[in-house]
Amino acid sequence: MDPAPQMIGVDIGGSGARAAVVEWDEEGRNCVGELHELSWEDGFEPIPFEEQLAHPGEVTAAEEACASARVERLAELVAGCTDWWLISCDVAAPGLPTGDGAGVLAWRNGPRRATLLQDLRSALEAKGLTLISSMAPICPDSVACAFGEQLAHGGALHGISNALCISGGSGVGEAAVVEGRCLGLNELEPPLARAWELSGGDGASLEDLVAPGRVLAAWRSAGGEGFPEVDGGQEARALLDARDEGVAALVERARVWFDARGLELERVVLSQTIGRLYSEAEQRFARLAARLGGIELATSSLRGAPLAGSVLRWQVERS
Repeated sequence: MDPAPQMIGVDIGGSGARAAVVEWDEEGRNCVGELHELSWEDGFEPIPFEEQLAHPGEVTAAEEACASARVERLAELVAGCTDWWLISCDVAAPGLPTGDGAGVLAWRNGPRRATLLQDLRSALEAKGLTLISSMAPICPDSVACAFGEQLAHGGALHGISNALCISGGSGVGEAAVVEGRCLGLNELEPPLARAWELSGGDGASLEDLVAPGRVLAAWRSAGGEGFPEVDGGQEARALLDARDEGVAALVERARVWFDARGLELERVVLSQTIGRLYSEAEQRFARLAARLGGIELATSSLRGAPLAGSVLRWQVERS
């Protein structure tokens, strides 16, 4: 009998990356093993997103060097998850993917890399690991997060037919569950504009207003110290109120889409960093929930949802 591989999921983000073995618990449910994490802390400054979109494929020397170093660190991260030599490896990442899904064409929060999966595979093999098959195309982190919340142990979308999953950290990711199927907003018919495509006023996008990393950056650039969530001052409250407005706008846009199809938007899940922040602010969470007109609002503590979803999505699509 051939030895069984260990399934490893990788979640690449703007501030760092996480990886873990995705396995089965005693009840036969998929669960996430011990999280292994890293922070980039390499000082990389992304190329303005509009320039990336205007000049696809024109990667700068700084992007090339940074992406190469990050691939090596990702390989070390994955290798640290297992003492077994035979693995599968699935990747979730933000940004606009290349046509073949093997790399990132544009990304607001990191270096582009068209050959990300090929380079990661080579780096893993150089560390003595064997992949059982070709790596599946990169799973958008928003979709991966929704799959993890739906299928992994501890997720907040178990048994929910129609929902919106908003994941926030350095950026904002959104995916919809429509009659049980997890879909990216660009996969809906008609597609829904994403947070970075929607205006939040004064030249900002809704992603700028909602993403915890961007809220913190705005706070620090205005001279704030610490975190706006713990400051309590007027300027901090204004930023957090704007975040609430942004989340409510994202939910309302999705509700209209579901209503137009005769479907009820049952639950909105706030996942990753934005979920943690709202779970720690009970009064603000309650006020936001009251604004949603009967739609259930929930937060998730499943930090490994995107990396679990990167594995589980391809299991579902291959079955």
